[in-house]
Amino acid sequence: MLNCLSNLALAAACLLLLAPAPALGQDNPAPDLDSQPKVDGLPAGLQPWRDPENPQVQILDPGWNKYYLRKDMVGDNPKREPGPIDLQRYYVAPTKHAFPTYFGLPVAMTTEDLEAGEVDVAIVGAPSSFNPADGNGWAANYMRLIHNYDFAQTGHDMWFNNEYFDILNVVDYGNANAHPSLMVQNFADQALVFKEILDAGAIPFVIGGDHGTQVASLMALYDHYGPKSFTTVHFDAHTDLAPPDGRLGMFTHGGAALRFAHERGLADGDQIFHVGLRGAYESVERMNWMFETRTNYYFMPRFERNGFDETVDELVAELKGRKIYISIDMDVLDGSLAPGVSNPEIGGMTTLQLMRILRMLALQNEILLIDWVEYSPLLDDRRRSTSNVISRLMRHTLAALAARKQGITDPNYVHPAMLKDNSR
Repeated sequence: MLNCLSNLALAAACLLLLAPAPALGQDNPAPDLDSQPKVDGLPAGLQPWRDPENPQVQILDPGWNKYYLRKDMVGDNPKREPGPIDLQRYYVAPTKHAFPTYFGLPVAMTTEDLEAGEVDVAIVGAPSSFNPADGNGWAANYMRLIHNYDFAQTGHDMWFNNEYFDILNVVDYGNANAHPSLMVQNFADQALVFKEILDAGAIPFVIGGDHGTQVASLMALYDHYGPKSFTTVHFDAHTDLAPPDGRLGMFTHGGAALRFAHERGLADGDQIFHVGLRGAYESVERMNWMFETRTNYYFMPRFERNGFDETVDELVAELKGRKIYISIDMDVLDGSLAPGVSNPEIGGMTTLQLMRILRMLALQNEILLIDWVEYSPLLDDRRRSTSNVISRLMRHTLAALAARKQGITDPNYVHPAMLKDNSR
């Protein structure tokens, strides 16, 4: 927060903010608004959050950080040994009866829990609702209540013929918080939560909110691994490459994260891959930025013209040997298959196609983090089809990571039994 005594004009602006509350039943004297400096045409006393000397600065009141105050997850709870906590009462429980965690999995609350449990993947919610198409903030918790006949802590994949929860140690790491009006600060706070997972040597699976989640993911990864240390594979119908004059008064947001990272020297152009682009509201300026910075792009016209299989093989080959962060805006899928997204577009991938790409990358590459964003439960259909799609994509990716843990790294691997006809 700014020092309100740094100059007289700023002191006047802070007068209402820091003035002691009147005693009960006592009124305050009327301020002399005419004598106060103006900020955008209004007296500073009416806008105590503005600095008359620097209109770009927003002053925060004393309670600004209440949403970021963290409990002591050890000291504030009964004493216990570190490790994941299984909240399910029964060995066999349909998820509609089970305690609502991601896939009915055990819960971890600290880095020490993750380390003690030798956790491979920690699923964490990151609510945020900046996108004008509202509802993204509900996604993190709705994804714990999948409307499908699943069973807690169980899963089998028919590409790998494996039971991935028996191979991987996977937990629910709860949610990061989100302040209703401090979006950019939310990114920093959420990044700290993601870093707790990275510090334990586990892979964060992040359930967003809007694509601002990508900012938090990048912050955590650059802080943990260092600048220019990994490649981002960005699945999206849209480029999300807003120029500086299109960032709505913020340095970065969900529509500018990768461009901001490049501007700051955190990523080279060759470390950015866009996959599935076809949005209806892009611009020549954004196309030119991609061309000039030599980022990698896989537009949907390329998949259509050259064939899906050939194009995917090119993508996977180009990513071989890289550490990767995968960011999945669910509108990369065709709008008919994922209706509950903020900005659906026609002409997108099928679920089978996205399954294949994720499977191949999870087998071939070292994955550092995956976020799943722009799901809005309030825009989904009655069957909550989009949440089921995300759930199945997550399960398939976990199955591929389980196969990789067992030593399978061929991106084209499928269990041989799943390719045979056993009929006589």
